[in-house]
Amino acid sequence: MASSTTVADVLAKRILEAGSKTLFALAGATFAPLLMAFQDGGGKVIGGRHEAGTVGAADGYARRTGKIGFACIIAEQALANALTAILTASESETPLVVIATRYPDSWIEPAAKHLVDRHDFTSTLLKFSRTVPSPERVGEYFLAACKAAMEDTPGPALLIIPMDMMGKPVPEPQGAFPRPITLPVAEISQIESSVSAISEARQPIVVVDEGAVWGDSAEGLNALAALGIPVLGNGLGRGLVAEKEPTGYPWPYAQRAAANADLVIVVGAKMTMWFGYGRAPRFNETARFIHIDSNAQAIGRNFPVEIPIIAHPGRTVKAIASRLQETGYHHDPQWLADALAERKERVASFVGQGDAGIHQIEIGAALEEALPEDRIVVCDGADILNFTFGRLRVHRPRSYADHLPYGAMGMGFPLAIGFAAGEAELAAEQGVPPAPTAYITGDGSVGFFLAELDTMRRAGLFLIAVVSNDSKWGTEYHGQNLMYGRTANTELGLTDYAAVASAFGCLGSVVTDRPGLASSIQAALAHRGPSLLDVRIDPMGGAIRKKDPVLGMIIFEEVAKKHSP
Repeated sequence: MASSTTVADVLAKRILEAGSKTLFALAGATFAPLLMAFQDGGGKVIGGRHEAGTVGAADGYARRTGKIGFACIIAEQALANALTAILTASESETPLVVIATRYPDSWIEPAAKHLVDRHDFTSTLLKFSRTVPSPERVGEYFLAACKAAMEDTPGPALLIIPMDMMGKPVPEPQGAFPRPITLPVAEISQIESSVSAISEARQPIVVVDEGAVWGDSAEGLNALAALGIPVLGNGLGRGLVAEKEPTGYPWPYAQRAAANADLVIVVGAKMTMWFGYGRAPRFNETARFIHIDSNAQAIGRNFPVEIPIIAHPGRTVKAIASRLQETGYHHDPQWLADALAERKERVASFVGQGDAGIHQIEIGAALEEALPEDRIVVCDGADILNFTFGRLRVHRPRSYADHLPYGAMGMGFPLAIGFAAGEAELAAEQGVPPAPTAYITGDGSVGFFLAELDTMRRAGLFLIAVVSNDSKWGTEYHGQNLMYGRTANTELGLTDYAAVASAFGCLGSVVTDRPGLASSIQAALAHRGPSLLDVRIDPMGGAIRKKDPVLGMIIFEEVAKKHSP
């Protein structure tokens, strides 16, 4: 006779079998047996303070570790709260499984206004949205949710479980945990066509995003960079090639020179608004395109592609690089550094401006100097996000995120918690200390999930939050001033965020000058725990972004200006 266990035990065991040793949850009354079973199996539970914060942390964890992120919430009110995080994960193509418990069937009112499972508003946003129909099928449905989250283009899945099922006896789970089926390498003819196009190009570039990460492209991309082809990373794609000129750059910084390229190799990126739709003026009208992706829908989106390749990105890029090496190919990438020289000089001019207040660019510059190269960087906000692209670099894979492409301001904080938690787990597996995670945000954006300070404190994460504090919605203030000569609803007042962090039990520091910025970063690094730096910046520092296109690095602005009156 087969031995039995409970639904909660099956779920905990399967999550651990997936390789995920950290589970994110909000409170836990209805799924407490699952949390207890997960802890008994050696896992760690990190409790959030908001459903979007909890699901967002699971998203960040998945991006950092490459594992599935798991989050536990309730289904009724909580799903509505979690939607921002679910949409963020969907747009960023993160493999994520949300386990939501709901009322038992016997509690559901026949005349209820809404269906309690709410699949009506989640199914269009998710790759999988189902309710487990009976206890004995929980293992089957769990594996189906994980398979959906991982296969093809990754994304979030939702599994709803009636709360009275958690303690029900079920047979021990059978079958191995599913692993995604990968595509083969590109056809030889496609590789040869790509090699020919690259060899003919005078100024080639590679543009990468999250699809290149999930497609294991780091080795091949570094081989292309070694041959002198610059790699421009966006989002999670940053750090696949170390951001060291002239072969590694953040896309938002280097996109100013993208129009100079006569060949664009797109790997795992969708040419959306953030890439100017792959068209002029972001790119040259005559540029040739090679697009490599595992998702056919991404190829040719908004622009024509000369060489479309639906194949495994990593294997294909590696094969192209290997063939180029065989031909003796090597290219001088200095053209891109030269094209960006004006931007580099302009950015540098804002560092150490004598008696002037701290400029946002100086925050990134100070972190660039102080943080170790294996740092993790998560950004948020508007002006501070733009200016951080100017100086702070990323040098290893799965070490960067911001609230784009979905763009829900404030989501950077939950993502940073997940990145720091994932880093802690990976470091423990390797027997090394975790690298620091720096969360750089504005005083407007930090307010969305301020209570997550408590989460990072209770979890003991090596996470340094840096708040660029100008006492206002800075980008709104400067934009309104420029357009209308006045402002409305832009002032926030001078909040002491360091005091708020200290009240939650974190290390909090107020920074008012450049020496204080450097020393506070060093103190936070030495603390090796949760900390927050409240950096009082020049309140008019962001105005220059609205006036000087050399300093504008948020990609959609050029598209918006084309349609402005």
